Amino acid sequence: MEGKAKTPAGKAENGKRSYSETDLITLEKITLLKNLAVPLRDIELILHQVSIDELLAIHQQKLQQKASEIQRALEHTHTLLNSIKIEGELNWKQLLPLVQNQSTTKSSWTDLLSVSIEESEILQHDLPKMENASADKWINIIKRVQLCLKHQRAPQSEDGQLIAADILLLSSELFGPHTALEKAFWDVRKSPEASSSLNLYPIDSEVLQFIEDAIIFYEQHTKE
Repeated sequence: MEGKAKTPAGKAENGKRSYSETDLITLEKITLLKNLAVPLRDIELILHQVSIDELLAIHQQKLQQKASEIQRALEHTHTLLNSIKIEGELNWKQLLPLVQNQSTTKSSWTDLLSVSIEESEILQHDLPKMENASADKWINIIKRVQLCLKHQRAPQSEDGQLIAADILLLSSELFGPHTALEKAFWDVRKSPEASSSLNLYPIDSEVLQFIEDAIIFYEQHTKE
């Protein structure tokens, strides 16, 4: 079959084989069909029944599917790497549900909060996610809090107040003038049930409490 498809139209005077435009299109069809994982035995059956435009459309769809699979694999890899950064090792109990539900969440922000379309966009697209490589700033915050807890440094300590200042700066960059949305987000983040329903990576309650206490102390003394 493949030999028939590759038979040249003829030979030039110098003895070199020449291929017609039809030959070249047939070769391109065979290549595309192979890339689409069509069995060789089936290629001849459909070779002359599918136009080059149809083949290209099918090939494009196949490539888009592969690209989506690669993107999901990259997101899962980022999730694994970011989990190690936070935990120091893979915490499978927390990680498996997160990876399994990464493409869809059990709830949406609009289920839990009364938000505008603009605010929903902020929460949906701008929040740092474990599957993104851009979550490093927030991961570093968590690691710094963990160090404070390990060395028994209070939220009111110099280290704790530097963390509070950095968190407020990052929150300002993220939420901008949407202060009510910022507060609502942190309220959700402090709830293990709400965080789980939104497929957010679970953060230890001690870490969240440290952050809250540090920010309260920071804001009180900033006003003074």
